[in-house]
Amino acid sequence: MGNCRLIYRSTCAGGFISNEALRKLVDQSIENNRAAAITGLLLLSGDQFLQVLEGPADAVNRLYGRIVQDPRHENVCLVSFEPIGPAYFDDWNMYLLDLFDLTKHPREFLAHKYGSADGAIAIPERLHEIFSLLLDARSICRGRPWERACAPDIEGRPT
Repeated sequence: MGNCRLIYRSTCAGGFISNEALRKLVDQSIENNRAAAITGLLLLSGDQFLQVLEGPADAVNRLYGRIVQDPRHENVCLVSFEPIGPAYFDDWNMYLLDLFDLTKHPREFLAHKYGSADGAIAIPERLHEIFSLLLDARSICRGRPWERACAPDIEGRPT
């Protein structure tokens, strides 16, 4: 098998991870993933993680095995594992997006589209909605599409 895409969700053990611990996690993951040719995106919403990993199937499987054993995660659930051609999340070896830290427009966009509870953007249950959230998050990380979508046209109407 060549390259694959793996998506999983989990709950943060103890319901909280400090910003310092997140920074260390991301820094170490960038180094490890670069060495293994793995790319991906990690979303944090409240105490919920959603991550997509892309790269060589053997390397991604080994990484997922370590994640399942990582005491920082509870209720790890494999959402999807599939062979891929082109990668969608190859911009970063690891990128963390804490949905709570988003500015007003993207937070409102995601909350409207996916729902929210207790201030956290809801992580959808169905695969196509999960993939949609990951692609929306990717767009948010790469630019500010809500500004173009909400910008008034010449007559002052939203485009």
